Amino acid sequence: MFDRLRKAFGTSGSPGSDLGRPATNRDVARWAAKQQLAIVAHSTEGHFDLGGDIHGHPWRLECGAPTRDYVTGLELRGRADVGADPDAAVMVINRPLQEILEGTAYTAITDTLQTAVSSSLPEEMRWLSMYEEMAWPGLPVSFREHFAVVAERIELAQRWIHAPVVSQLLNAVEGEGGSERAKSPMVLMLARGKVYLRMEHTQRSLAEIAHAKQLLLVAGQAALQNLPPMSVAGPDDVPNITR
Repeated sequence: MFDRLRKAFGTSGSPGSDLGRPATNRDVARWAAKQQLAIVAHSTEGHFDLGGDIHGHPWRLECGAPTRDYVTGLELRGRADVGADPDAAVMVINRPLQEILEGTAYTAITDTLQTAVSSSLPEEMRWLSMYEEMAWPGLPVSFREHFAVVAERIELAQRWIHAPVVSQLLNAVEGEGGSERAKSPMVLMLARGKVYLRMEHTQRSLAEIAHAKQLLLVAGQAALQNLPPMSVAGPDDVPNITR
């Protein structure tokens, strides 16, 4: 099942055969036009904003200067306002970045003799300290080799990180150019009712932009389908998360 899904998602919105070369703003604009996506190009080469909607819920993917120290060069940042339960908190992070952030958080805490996680640390770093890594029988071994899932409640993680999301994430790191992408920072989060994506634009290719866009849309669709909004969530659906 996962192999069939990965093939299907891997070909969705494929930008063409010249995927490996660095993409110019003109390349991105042409690709976005074919995808019927709204785009705002910036004067700086490599910087742009893409947008659309998922069943009436807006999403945005932008590329620009990094907002995290662990990202080098350009950063791809995505957000989908899916209106999920705002207390649902789940994060998928690739293993290389997990190791770096856990080491950095430990050093920051021990160097300052803190006994609690500082609010000044990036959110993804705090989550690694606050929440446990989750796993369940349906997760492929290859997924767990590449990614860690952290959350307060395993039920929410299972609802969101189901087959299409797992397949899309694996396709990103095992498909074309995946070996290099697997080493680059990648974070997918569900927080405050929104889906967030952050990754290093390592290859500067249309393929990488297409992967990011498709991952954001698949994750947003999964949240819409499997996580009820706050207005319809029952007592058993609302986690007790300490902010």
